Amino acid sequence: MPKPGITRIAIVGAGIGGLSAALSLRRLPNVDVHLFEQTHILREVGASIALGPNGLRGLEEMGALNAISDEIAFRSDHGFPMVYKHWKTGNVLVKDEHSPFVTERRHHTARYFRPHLQQAIADTLPGDTIHLGKRLVSIDVGWFPEDEQPPASEGVVVLTFADGSKHVADLVVGADGVHSTLRSLFLPDYKLEPTGQMALRAVFDEEHIHDLIVGNPEIRNSVHVVGPDRNFFSSMLGKGKFTVVGLGYHSAEEEEEGENTAWKGNKWDDVIDDWNPWITDLLDRIPPNSLRVHPGWASNQVPPPPVYAGRIVLLGDAFHPHGGALAAGGSLAIDDSIALFLSLQHVQQSSTSSTSSSSSSDLSHALGLYASTRLPHAGRVFSVVERMRENVAKPGRLWDEEKIQEWARDKKDVVWLHEHDVHKAFVDVLNSERTS
Repeated sequence: MPKPGITRIAIVGAGIGGLSAALSLRRLPNVDVHLFEQTHILREVGASIALGPNGLRGLEEMGALNAISDEIAFRSDHGFPMVYKHWKTGNVLVKDEHSPFVTERRHHTARYFRPHLQQAIADTLPGDTIHLGKRLVSIDVGWFPEDEQPPASEGVVVLTFADGSKHVADLVVGADGVHSTLRSLFLPDYKLEPTGQMALRAVFDEEHIHDLIVGNPEIRNSVHVVGPDRNFFSSMLGKGKFTVVGLGYHSAEEEEEGENTAWKGNKWDDVIDDWNPWITDLLDRIPPNSLRVHPGWASNQVPPPPVYAGRIVLLGDAFHPHGGALAAGGSLAIDDSIALFLSLQHVQQSSTSSTSSSSSSDLSHALGLYASTRLPHAGRVFSVVERMRENVAKPGRLWDEEKIQEWARDKKDVVWLHEHDVHKAFVDVLNSERTS
């Protein structure tokens, strides 16, 4: 039995979002936080991940200083979040820049091998917080009208896992990724659709290209290469890793037939062999067994899904499955975690309840604040990504030289995204609530 006055929080999914949520919410007084992960070994899918200044500040605020250190993160020598180059000439087209408010190098955009970042955050949590081998199969929710006060034992969510075990919580946080099981259980009509994008990724040890870097140290730095029908990204990561990512699209015919020919059998050959030599020289060194193809999935609904219902709330890609565009997923999830903490903290401090802040009315108030804080920002992300997909270079819609140069001239800055101030957004919501 839980102790009186303790709010029991269950988090589903131990990716970057779930781990950040656990770390953030443990800062609350009188909470009991448990994290459930379906895999039997803590591991992150995917390859590289970037965190902007907002994500890095968020981890710093939570106390995960090890997760932002240069031991596991790489920051480009030139100090820019991203440099965009021409596929043929190699000339710089445009650069993203940090705002003047990013004054500390530790807050410069950082790039990681996902498992390294995941493990660093996990290392900051007590060992008994994370429960592995827990695949969620069902939830049983106590639903009650607002004007009725249920017995304390009924105002809960019961999670049932594939191994037959159960867990009772006052609040359940769904952080189980783009294909969220929890989201599907309480939003069964919410669907994802393939974006048509196919990412060909590799992460490998820097030693495979060390002589190339000695001859051209600029290869270390993060670069996005813009081509006529696809894009290319490369960068050093932390702990001596290097990544390359090719972003291509199906043609409409291939997408209808369900084929995956965007990368001609998961290879670079004959696809970008006429690109700038520094790219082709780099690709010649990639260990073949390191290549993986990742299809893109995203929501077919804008704005994002309802972020909460009753005692269930969504966070990270489960909340805003935008397809991974803009390299913002990790920082968005960290900001979600902070916003949820701020919302619950505010209600705890202002609650008139003498026993617990887990009453239906208190949780409804907190989750409403969370939704009001995050939905406008997530909605803006979705709108930007939707416009990007409408204009992206792909088979049947090639970018000629004029179009590439036009894109570079018109490219919008992304400070609003990578330096988003979630604390200010929350305060704005509170001020709006007080004046309404």
